[in-house]
Amino acid sequence: MALSYLEVSCLYHQNGQHTTSRTHRNLNVALDQKERAALYVAQIAKTLGADGAVVAEEGYGNPDADFVGCLVALEDAGVKTIGVTNECTGRNGTSQPLVTLDEKCDAIVSCGNVSELIELPPMETVLGELQSLARDGLSGGWAGDEILGPSVREDGSVIMENNSMFCGDQVVGWSPKTMKEF
Repeated sequence: MALSYLEVSCLYHQNGQHTTSRTHRNLNVALDQKERAALYVAQIAKTLGADGAVVAEEGYGNPDADFVGCLVALEDAGVKTIGVTNECTGRNGTSQPLVTLDEKCDAIVSCGNVSELIELPPMETVLGELQSLARDGLSGGWAGDEILGPSVREDGSVIMENNSMFCGDQVVGWSPKTMKEF
């Protein structure tokens, strides 16, 4: 089952002050549920008197439908939107960035390409089993690549795609990538 994390922050005026309110998280996978959830987001925004909404997406693929659906429903309801998301454009950056798009999605901020390659130096101490990155078929890791070789190199260094660090794009700002030697 694919899970979608989608956060919508509605911006509205209250006593002349700008106010922010988190309003919705969507875990639906059926298309009719996604459509209903997007309409619900728009209804909440209108009820709050929102002038605009910032829609943030973590993940890619299935969550793209939630993301675009919410942007479109909000725009249809007269709520101006800004989308914040990552892209899955392949290692060379030439693939379609989202699995679905709409002309109404005209203000999207990219937080980067989940397929971008990341190289990490060897660490003296590793928590967990490093080889699982290549062996277990995780997104972004591989046992062998004809050009790059294995994700986990003999010296303990790692090369992998950004999507190996799920939610590491900092779309919502609470998932920083760090590596620290202890």
